[in-house]
Amino acid sequence: MTIRTKLLLFIPLLVLLVGSITLLLFRSTNVVQRSYDGMMARMLLYKQAAQTSDQLLQSLYSNRDDPTDASEAILHQLESELRELQTQLLANGSSLSTASASLGYAEMLGTLLDQVQAASEPAAPAEALVRYEKANATAVFISEEGSQLIDAELTADQPVFRRIQRENVRLITLGAAVLVAETVLAALLALWISRSITRPIGMLVESAGRIARGDLAAEPPRLGSRDELGMMAEAFGGMLGGLREATRLERERSEQQRLLGELELRSLQSQIRPHFLFNSLNALAKLALIEGAERTSDLIVSLSSLLRYNLQSLDRPVTLREELAHVEAYMTIQQARFRDRITFERHIDERALTVMLPPLTLQPIVENAFVHGVEEMELGAVISLSIELHEDDHMVVITVADNGKGMNEQVRQRLLHPVSDDTPRISAEGSQSAGIGMRNVFRRLELFFEQSNLITIESAPGQGTRLTVKLPESRGRHHLTT
Repeated sequence: MTIRTKLLLFIPLLVLLVGSITLLLFRSTNVVQRSYDGMMARMLLYKQAAQTSDQLLQSLYSNRDDPTDASEAILHQLESELRELQTQLLANGSSLSTASASLGYAEMLGTLLDQVQAASEPAAPAEALVRYEKANATAVFISEEGSQLIDAELTADQPVFRRIQRENVRLITLGAAVLVAETVLAALLALWISRSITRPIGMLVESAGRIARGDLAAEPPRLGSRDELGMMAEAFGGMLGGLREATRLERERSEQQRLLGELELRSLQSQIRPHFLFNSLNALAKLALIEGAERTSDLIVSLSSLLRYNLQSLDRPVTLREELAHVEAYMTIQQARFRDRITFERHIDERALTVMLPPLTLQPIVENAFVHGVEEMELGAVISLSIELHEDDHMVVITVADNGKGMNEQVRQRLLHPVSDDTPRISAEGSQSAGIGMRNVFRRLELFFEQSNLITIESAPGQGTRLTVKLPESRGRHHLTT
């Protein structure tokens, strides 16, 4: 549920609940008020009817004693008021206990009106006196009966008074309870909505702060909600993943540049006026050829090729065929040095030689097998190089094996999994190569092919060493096309 939906749903519901409870309280109060108003209205009618009856009788007396137009008008006005009160009494009703008495009281008002009208007509003095006395007796009775009806109403409505009091107390209590409940409910609702907003934001801010401090291993908050903040957290996680990937690629590029810089530095260290050196080697090769020393000429050409390959640019990939030619030149020189002490075996699949790989990769591996494997052997040293294309998994498999002294497990593990950058590397230092560490070669392959576990080493002390490199053919073709 989105935050907007929560606000549009729960706030109107809270307002509706408060309005409903307020309406209920108003209706309850209105019922109590109507009961009270009805009771008071009846008592006021009784009281007013008694007062009007007395005034009517006094007006009748004044009009009989001194008839004038003004007194006649007052008499008729009081008659009209009393008749109106009679109508209201009949219409207003009464409580069950005073219903018959109230009806008789209204009829008595009608009797008084008839008697006043009869007394107002011309008659003999004796007859007029009799009529006045009857009207007076009725008025006195109306006054007394009104007081009795008021007392009866009060007596009959005592339960109503008590019920009104109880209802008032109940309404006050209920109103206070409703006010407290509404306040608590509104506070809980506000707390829930605010917490559903502020808590995820706080988690996002904390995670962003950790990332700003360089802690890219920090996990993005998992909110589990599908509102706007949940979508923001998912976008934050995607951004963090992209940042990690960009950081990883930048680190790998930096490491690759460092390795290339190291290779270039070592290459430059071994570069002593290369044009002069190459020209001198070419002159020596031609001179040896003229003098008939063809083997010497071949060695000089191989040395020249070896040096020229080592001094080339190291920031572009080369084909496996170029690397193989570099190895051939290196082994030509070594076999000239050691003659029959060493045998170099080759098993080459021509289909695999177009795969691209970093320069100075294959020759350091062969050199390492020579220097640390078979160089100290007086006879029967064998180094074999096998290059095969496995069509089933599209992998180019390069195997360099020797029958030399081998290595123990600690050295093998240090080659494959160095503990740190300061871990000693088994290298071909001291030989005629550029002295490239084996771990440097392995790392460059991993960076180039963007894969790990490309290298496997099988070795044991006294049983030789077998190093296998598996290169993805498709990745090599991709580098070739791009």
